[in-house]
Amino acid sequence: MQEHDTTNELHTQIQYRLIEKLTESERRYRELVESLREIVFECDRNGCLIFLNKAWTEILGYSTQESLGQQLESFILETDRGTWQSALQQQIEDGLELRFSHQTGAVLWLELAIRFGQDAKLTGSLNNITERKRAETLLKQANEELEHRVQCRTHELSQTNEQLTTTLKQLQQAQGWLIQQEKMSSLGQLVAGVAHEINNPVSFIHGNLEHVQDYTQNLIRLIQQYQKACPSPANAIQAEADSMDLEFILADLPKVLSSMKMGSDRICEIVLSLRNFSRLNEAEIKPVNIHNGLENTLTILNHRLKASSKRPAIEVIKQYANNLPPVECYAGLLNQVFMNILANAIEAIDDMGQRDNSQEWVEKAGKITLKTSLIDHQWVRISIADTGLGIPSEVQQQIFNPFFTTKPVGKGTGMGLAISYQIVTERHGGKLECFSSPDQGTEFVFQIPIQQAVG
Repeated sequence: MQEHDTTNELHTQIQYRLIEKLTESERRYRELVESLREIVFECDRNGCLIFLNKAWTEILGYSTQESLGQQLESFILETDRGTWQSALQQQIEDGLELRFSHQTGAVLWLELAIRFGQDAKLTGSLNNITERKRAETLLKQANEELEHRVQCRTHELSQTNEQLTTTLKQLQQAQGWLIQQEKMSSLGQLVAGVAHEINNPVSFIHGNLEHVQDYTQNLIRLIQQYQKACPSPANAIQAEADSMDLEFILADLPKVLSSMKMGSDRICEIVLSLRNFSRLNEAEIKPVNIHNGLENTLTILNHRLKASSKRPAIEVIKQYANNLPPVECYAGLLNQVFMNILANAIEAIDDMGQRDNSQEWVEKAGKITLKTSLIDHQWVRISIADTGLGIPSEVQQQIFNPFFTTKPVGKGTGMGLAISYQIVTERHGGKLECFSSPDQGTEFVFQIPIQQAVG
């Protein structure tokens, strides 16, 4: 009996000591939990708070006594409650960031770490990450601002690059224009100089030929009178007449003089065409006969229209309108357009001959057709068509671009049609179009107003 009592007393002492240690351990645990800067909480199976450390009040401003018994969800910002419910359903334990309402109405970011107990209770901690989120927001804003500035700067650089590219292209076009204009100006000066130098002696020859013809006719009549008056001249005179074939001379000399007169007239026409064509430096708009401009250009290119060993002469068909009035234009510039397009037409026919070097082609003459017409009494339409190779559609889209050429290196600058387009459209307010198909020839059609707008 005494032994049994001793055992009970010992057992009781052990229990007391265990309770004391457990109480001490719980006290230390609570002190530790209370000393934490993070909120430590516990919720029952209904999500109601059953434990909170003092960090709850320090961070969110609510007293623990008032908060116990309330659902944790009620302190979460309404817009984040769906995220909280989703986390509970998926049992996400770490890395959940939610916004909580402070007692003052402020919004705080808290990071949750929770554990799901077997009895459906929740225990966890809430770490205040508001400053970190604010820093992240500021960093994000700074990055966005930096990215925006980079984009703006990149856009500015891109615009500047585009402007520089455009400026470079314009400078190249201007350079090409100036080079071409300088060439044409030099050509105009050369042609004008040659025409002037030729014109002086030709004028003497042309003017004196008429007198020579009159003098010759008078001498022939005088000789014929001598022959009638003295049908039997002295033997020496008759021998001299027979030696020089006087009768042939009397018959042929008027023909020779007539041929010389025709040649002189032709030279005068060529000189006039050269002088008209050389009007490249005229800065004023003047009424001009378009047909004369076309004829002058044909005269300059006449040597290229003639037959060669590779092809017969190119046939030029003229379908000029009878009612075409003078057109206000820069005559020299328009002559340059005629020259560029007609020269291209001749080259296209030559290229056709080189490609199709057959007897059929050799015997077939290339043709260039010139047409003019009046449109609504306000516009003049000029068409220059050839029977050459033609132009593929992909090339037609680029033929008016500066420096574009399909010719071999050294045979073309690619500025002829570009300058022609600029002369027609910009300098004269007109239109220039190209219609072509491979092996079907090419037609350039341009329209210019009869009267140029003032100013």
